[in-house]
Amino acid sequence: MVLTRRRIVAPLLVMALSAGSAPAMGAVPDGQEELLVNGTFDTGSDPWWTNAGMTPDTATGELCVDVPDVANPWGAIIGQNDIALQPGSEYVLTFTARAARAVTIRPIVQPAEYAPGDPYLSSDAQLGTDPVTATYTFVTPDQELPVANQVQFQLGGEGAYEVCFDDISLVGPPYVHVPETGPSVKVNQLGYLPDGPKNATVVTEATTAQPWTLVSDSGWVLAGGDTAPQGVDPSSGEAVHTIDFSSYAGEAHGVRLTVGDETSHPFDIDAQLYQELRTDAMRFFYTNRSGTAIDGSIAGTEYARDAGHVGVLPNQGDNAVPCQEPKEWMDGWTCDYQLDVTGGWYDAGDHGKYVVNGGIATYQLLSTYERTLHADVVDPGALADSTLQVPERGNGVPDILDEARWNLEFLLKMQVPDGEPLADMVHHKVHDVEWTGLPLLPSEDPKPRALHRPSTAATLNLSAVAATGARLWEEIDPEFAGDLLHASRTAYAAAHEHPDLFAPRADGQDGGGAYADDEVQDEFYWAAAELFLTTGEARYERDLTANPLHKSDVFSEGFYWGSVAALGRMDLATVPSRLSDRHRVRRSVIEGADHLVALQADEAFGQTYTPADGRYPWGSNSSMLNNQVVIATAFDLTGNPAYARSVLEGFDYLLGRNVLGKSYVTGYGTDDARNQHSRWYARSLDPSLPNPPRGSVSGGPNSSIQDPISSAWLEGCLPQWCYVDDIRAWAVNEITINWNSALAWVASFVADVSARRALAEHC
Repeated sequence: MVLTRRRIVAPLLVMALSAGSAPAMGAVPDGQEELLVNGTFDTGSDPWWTNAGMTPDTATGELCVDVPDVANPWGAIIGQNDIALQPGSEYVLTFTARAARAVTIRPIVQPAEYAPGDPYLSSDAQLGTDPVTATYTFVTPDQELPVANQVQFQLGGEGAYEVCFDDISLVGPPYVHVPETGPSVKVNQLGYLPDGPKNATVVTEATTAQPWTLVSDSGWVLAGGDTAPQGVDPSSGEAVHTIDFSSYAGEAHGVRLTVGDETSHPFDIDAQLYQELRTDAMRFFYTNRSGTAIDGSIAGTEYARDAGHVGVLPNQGDNAVPCQEPKEWMDGWTCDYQLDVTGGWYDAGDHGKYVVNGGIATYQLLSTYERTLHADVVDPGALADSTLQVPERGNGVPDILDEARWNLEFLLKMQVPDGEPLADMVHHKVHDVEWTGLPLLPSEDPKPRALHRPSTAATLNLSAVAATGARLWEEIDPEFAGDLLHASRTAYAAAHEHPDLFAPRADGQDGGGAYADDEVQDEFYWAAAELFLTTGEARYERDLTANPLHKSDVFSEGFYWGSVAALGRMDLATVPSRLSDRHRVRRSVIEGADHLVALQADEAFGQTYTPADGRYPWGSNSSMLNNQVVIATAFDLTGNPAYARSVLEGFDYLLGRNVLGKSYVTGYGTDDARNQHSRWYARSLDPSLPNPPRGSVSGGPNSSIQDPISSAWLEGCLPQWCYVDDIRAWAVNEITINWNSALAWVASFVADVSARRALAEHC
């Protein structure tokens, strides 16, 4: 949600000060909640922040800083963000502090977007060498408050001195997040194909069927019928009915479904619905490019920005990146070389670049194109040259391959040079040595960068993706294809020499995620499959058929960056080859799709994902989409429209047919996600920055709600409710290249199917 500016009236304030030793932090009264994190500094200084170059020291169990000599109180601050407060409610701020000499500091509680006159609490506190405990009681205004608030201690204007804090507490009523869920009639807010399935879900306590009508934008009744009660849906906890209005096969715009007094958001019924989504989903990658300026005449003026990480201050640059400093959990690994790893795509909401995530994302763009070479139902020319907004359009190469090449060339740069220890292995990732905050343009990132230890998983990712690329560029650019195949072969051989070099799980604390993966049998299978399909060589066929995963069920648990055997299996089924058991492989894909379709039939909101434990994982929307890839592949193998219909119904959930009534694709639908976690698509924090591009998909509901906003607002949520469209809620609302690559693959498939009208026979 956008953080709007609101005038805050003066709060009620009561203050008490006492000298002496700090008391133990007391029990929180019933109905109240401790709103600050780590106010006792038992776990270091996070998430407290400082400015003015102050470095927190918690060695004594307090938080101590050396305050510099700055002119203004706000020139030196200790603070904590992301605090949600209720309007018209009483809160108590307590802290204990001491200073090296007598000073006056200013405790403040205020909206994160501060303007003069806005603080809920602003006062002075006198400190000395003995600890002083201060208590402040204040009442927030009885009006809507911004969602983001902060506690800060302004320390400047007193010369240089040392100050120490302990037992900082803010107690008051917990914030109750009440999401806006829109109409109880949940529809695909983009719309439906005339010859496709048309389903909706109604949240209602009614126990018997209810009449529904489909009404045109001018009020004409186009169709009608009765809802089908489904009982309580496990993923939402809501009693629901479903509506099937597939019998209406005409085209219409701005139509609505009505049940009783409830009317859905408007939507269209149009055969061309998904053509723009295909290109918009792919547009995401250009604006995520690293190492190049983004051209506003191509991407849109609001997305124009300077090149990031090219060695222009304040950037440290990616043109000569050293290896990370040795850590105790790295088994003594380090390196003494530097690599030029410019280019590639930024992975997600931060400025990191990760081979395993970049690998599957690049592969899915390649696969989107390769599908059009072998499938029967495609829209000819839809992925040709000059079909996307990229700088390379007009060069005679399909634009989607130009975009994929941007990241492929980065992946090649991550390979360890010849003559070095672990030569031909691939560095797992490159990112800042420390986390940065939001918002922050890539060109303004001041942190040094570091290469992280090579891993078997990253090495096999490069091998698989480079092998796939080698066959696609064989006729377009034979020299590049040769480079890709060489890199694939050498990486594959290096991985066999180092089959258990895993990315440490501890390597996710400083500046980037760990992307740990200590099960790489699936990566060996995927790489062998792609090398076999590209070369036809018997040694790769022996490796893949000897892998236990070759005859295992690789579809029931879904696939993602850390589980990639399904990618190899689907390519073995669809890319022509002399594989000895190709018929069985093709049958296994169809059986995997049948299992997913059967599970979908029991989902009242049409999801294509049903986790065995009932909990939605991080990036659940990508799980939905990746399962749709499997189902779509079964359609390509069989031509059975039931599979295409399943994919379309799965799209309904993503585009608004869910309990929150939220379209998870930016720019699509009446109520769409647009505040996803990102450092530069950050309009809700800085109005000069853009929202994510049209066609960006949010990660979606996540039962684990790991970030502070989600954990505070969504505690105890059932899966579909575990989401909030807030830029700070990174566990539920991030954007990533591998989630958008899944959207691009499925959107291209659906656009092909709709263009060729491949559904009419069975609908």
